[in-house]
Amino acid sequence: MPTEQLEQAPAQQGSVTGLRPLRLALVGCGAISQQMHLPVLAGHEGIDLAALVDRDAGRARRMALAYGVPTVLSDASQLDSDQIDAAILATPPFHHAPASIDLLQRGIHVLVEKPMATSYEDARRMVDVAERHGVVLAVGFFRRLLPSIRLLRGLVDRHYLGAPQRFEVEGGGMYNWAAATLANMRKDWAGGGVLIDFGSHMLDLMFAVFDEPADLLEYRDNALGGVESDCCLKVRVRHRGQPLEGTVQLARTRNLGSAIRVHCERGTLEFHITERFRVRIAPHGDELRDTVGGAARPYWLEAGWQGQTADESWYETFRRQIDDWIQAIHSGGTPQLSGASALPTARLIEACYENRLPQAEPWVLYDQPRRQPATGVSRGSARAASPGRVLVTGATGFIGSRVAEVLALRDGWDVRAVVHNPGNASRLARLPVEMVQADLRDDAAVQRIVQGCDAVVHCAIGTAWGQRREIFAVTVDGTRKLADAALRAGVRRLIHFSTMSVYGDVSEMRGVLDESRPMRPTRGSEYGESKAEAERVIQRAAARGLSACIFRPARVFGPFSRTFVVNPLSAMKLGGFEWLGSPDVPCDMVYVDNVVESVARALEAEDAAVRGQCFNIGDGDPMTWREFYDRLASPFGLDLGNVPVKPPRFQQRPGRIRSIASLPARAVTGLRAIAASREFKALGWKVLENDPWGVGPRWALGLPGAERVARRIVKADDSLPVYRRDAPAASVRCHMGSGGAVVSIDKARAQLGYEPSVGRAQALELTVQWVRYARLV
Repeated sequence: MPTEQLEQAPAQQGSVTGLRPLRLALVGCGAISQQMHLPVLAGHEGIDLAALVDRDAGRARRMALAYGVPTVLSDASQLDSDQIDAAILATPPFHHAPASIDLLQRGIHVLVEKPMATSYEDARRMVDVAERHGVVLAVGFFRRLLPSIRLLRGLVDRHYLGAPQRFEVEGGGMYNWAAATLANMRKDWAGGGVLIDFGSHMLDLMFAVFDEPADLLEYRDNALGGVESDCCLKVRVRHRGQPLEGTVQLARTRNLGSAIRVHCERGTLEFHITERFRVRIAPHGDELRDTVGGAARPYWLEAGWQGQTADESWYETFRRQIDDWIQAIHSGGTPQLSGASALPTARLIEACYENRLPQAEPWVLYDQPRRQPATGVSRGSARAASPGRVLVTGATGFIGSRVAEVLALRDGWDVRAVVHNPGNASRLARLPVEMVQADLRDDAAVQRIVQGCDAVVHCAIGTAWGQRREIFAVTVDGTRKLADAALRAGVRRLIHFSTMSVYGDVSEMRGVLDESRPMRPTRGSEYGESKAEAERVIQRAAARGLSACIFRPARVFGPFSRTFVVNPLSAMKLGGFEWLGSPDVPCDMVYVDNVVESVARALEAEDAAVRGQCFNIGDGDPMTWREFYDRLASPFGLDLGNVPVKPPRFQQRPGRIRSIASLPARAVTGLRAIAASREFKALGWKVLENDPWGVGPRWALGLPGAERVARRIVKADDSLPVYRRDAPAASVRCHMGSGGAVVSIDKARAQLGYEPSVGRAQALELTVQWVRYARLV
């Protein structure tokens, strides 16, 4: 691809050679400090890393020991301006303004991580205090210094493809930051969700390309009492004094990528946040003839600054903000990333939150009236009038998140949601729920989270696949701890989620499965065997008086389903989707909202109807695998007409005998591959050159013909080069199919009054809408 080189404007980069190193304190030893700040600061010639500050004293001590930092403190207020010149604040956002103002007032220079503050007023006050006390305040918008974003500004200003007409800013993906706490998921700590978090970076980059003032035309997000995971802005900015409109989309629960596209008169300029050195240029309506095939084809170019290398470490990129700040401190000047320069972003974010409109997500809130209970089934009038507090474990998972949504938004429950990994809580954090961090392996933690709860919906499982002991510790022992705590706390109802897999390998089963079928999980299956043992735990607790029941749902699909929606559609897109057995047998899918409807019914049912009972949960409207995936794939133009069919697993097993029979030949082939590897050859040479270990091999190679045979085995004749095309990388593979068994929901209908609340056509349409919104295909 062609690369256009442009003259680079001089970059303002500080040099600290010959100057006294700044005595610096790092406040906050979380993920960003461990991954970026500490490695950069420890090796920075212009900095004397004098102190670490963190409320978690143990963590701070570990970091101090590793990096040789002499002082550890628990609060930034303990920093002494006689011993410290400057501080970097990498703490939760609510702490930024008060801590910065305190340090600035004491004459300590501050570089604060984004967002600068949780309100515009606080940000403005930080700037005022810094100016009044003659100290330097900078904000960690290091991406503004990227060569690529500076180049984009230059191309827009030059009207390289004509005057800009409109722009798009997109940022974010599936949130997976290695957070230790829920700080980023709480409004009181973070100030908001994706808008104030990652959006701070993207809006700052927008202002690096265009000018103030920014007029907010519309803002929508999906917060439902918590913090937003997705949002969309329509804004008007200025370029050369002329108004220019654009959109900004930000997300934590769908993969947008992170880019700025400026649509100009003659083409599009595009910046990607992961590309630090290049900007893409795509002329409109211009094509070049391809000499292979002769067809005219559109093209794009990459532009970069002349003399700019593209092999810079990310540490060096991150360090630029620190150099910018240090240079300003030494020179008495203003850093490029000054606090004042960050005010437009703070002002726009505040305007968004003050003028919020709801974002439409039809798969979350739609007309879903509650059905009346079946004849003879009582919900318990007192419970219906006042649902109470429900504990949901596994609340960041696919089923658990939807349970929390529906119970909180539709049914009025006070939901306490258990979070094990805060990085997975973006979807949950939108809701008006109480989020608590807990590990089901911790007795004290389990006792604490159950206290004050009227009901428990237990969706959590162990996910350390391949580590059987860890799986059982969570799925079985964690369930035991939870059931015991529920008994002691007087919980009125516990619903335990199990699986069809307790019946055995469902790919081999046919016909109708009802609850009378004995549990026979596949031997060696961590999932099936642990779930079966957890069911026995619940049954024993029910015998001791706990009003508990067990759900065995069919295959659960819907928005956010990785197993039956995300993975199959992703594989179809890449040509890696296959049928496992006949696609014309029932797939027995159940829409996630129908599973949640069964939870609502069980929470309201009389004790006699549920205690110690197992319930299969399904849609009662089986479709074939082919019909189901045709309905999901056809709106996106994915053709399943030529999908290959593999035999079901139980028919593949005779092949294992043939596999064993071929073991000697495969073993020889494998040994040859090892012997021919570059690593094995290198080891061989080391052995031959070593004494005394190389004496024997050297003697053996001296036998007639021995060296020639050895060279042929290890393919060591390098006298003539041989090119072999690498085999294509394996594409994404996904197998879908079964023997066609379906679960009976007669018992749930009779004893719970359960009926699926969402029909198959609506369920598939809502799922398709989500797939389109999430940009999966």
